[in-house]
Amino acid sequence: MGQWFNGPGEDLATVARATGYPVVEVPGWRGRGHGPLDDYVGVVVCHHTAGPEPEDTSDNYPSLGLVRDGRRGLPGPLGHYGIGYDGTVYVIAAGLAYHAGAGGWAGLSGNSVALGIEAEDSGDGDWTGEQRDVYPRLVARLCLFLGVDSSRACAHREWAPERKDDPAGIDMRRLRARVAHYLRSPNEIPRGAASTFEEDA
Repeated sequence: MGQWFNGPGEDLATVARATGYPVVEVPGWRGRGHGPLDDYVGVVVCHHTAGPEPEDTSDNYPSLGLVRDGRRGLPGPLGHYGIGYDGTVYVIAAGLAYHAGAGGWAGLSGNSVALGIEAEDSGDGDWTGEQRDVYPRLVARLCLFLGVDSSRACAHREWAPERKDDPAGIDMRRLRARVAHYLRSPNEIPRGAASTFEEDA
């Protein structure tokens, strides 16, 4: 049968709002996808867009058109969420997205079992503070939504180590540690909430 994460009830937009960051629901997101996802979705894949440097654009999320519509030979959507320079979360698609490709994580493989986050970065790993802050909050909230633990969050380079290197500049061990903390203390997920997280050196 498969599923679309577009409601009723909790959906990808309500998940995004739980981060406490601004959310943009990209028009048409509820019906956007290459058909439904699998009945079981159990991985969150973290990406960067390889877009322009912030100083070279006036857009907060200049890769939106690419992630939504795709490119020659690879039709969109290419992800479920986007993250802009200021931490805004863009909800792009509710169905199957072509983001992970060949590879796998935690014994699962295929785009149909994975949600993808495409965060705006040129590939140099020079993330804004807001992006570094919102990324684990969104991943944690997605893990709660899917009913999985922090081990199900992976980098695209972990999903496909022979061909991918994204997201640049993000230590996945540290990101998963923060996600695990948020899963133990979900009241700390929203931006601005008091945090008891202590990061290892």
